[in-house]
Amino acid sequence: MATEKNVGGASLSECIFIGQVSAYGKAPGTVIVRRPDKDDRTTTELAVMSRCTKETKDYWMPDIDEQVLCILLPNASGKGPGAGFVVGAFYSTVDPPKEYDTSVRSIRYKDGSYIVNNNGAMEIHASKSLKITAPRIDLN
Repeated sequence: MATEKNVGGASLSECIFIGQVSAYGKAPGTVIVRRPDKDDRTTTELAVMSRCTKETKDYWMPDIDEQVLCILLPNASGKGPGAGFVVGAFYSTVDPPKEYDTSVRSIRYKDGSYIVNNNGAMEIHASKSLKITAPRIDLN
């Protein structure tokens, strides 16, 4: 019979789990996650991991009801989990990717806007308006 490891008084299944975003937190860059594995109990506000947060800032927030992978840190008191993070979202059969070519990088928004880079062939589509600001703009 296999036993589950404990991390600072919390089991790994308490510390690493898949949930669904149920609300945006009050603190910027945080969400509250519903845990189907725990009778839909919700977490406290979890920080959403980003690629850059100092001088270059990369901002994204998962959608409400989006499936996310979460990690909770062990509580300093040694009793259960403490602060936590949303590591990211991932594709599934319910929510498959829009692109299947590994050389394509894209961002597609729910309003229909998108940016696609296909090996240097860029396509930008704005569903409402597009504003470009620079001291000089050269178009070919």
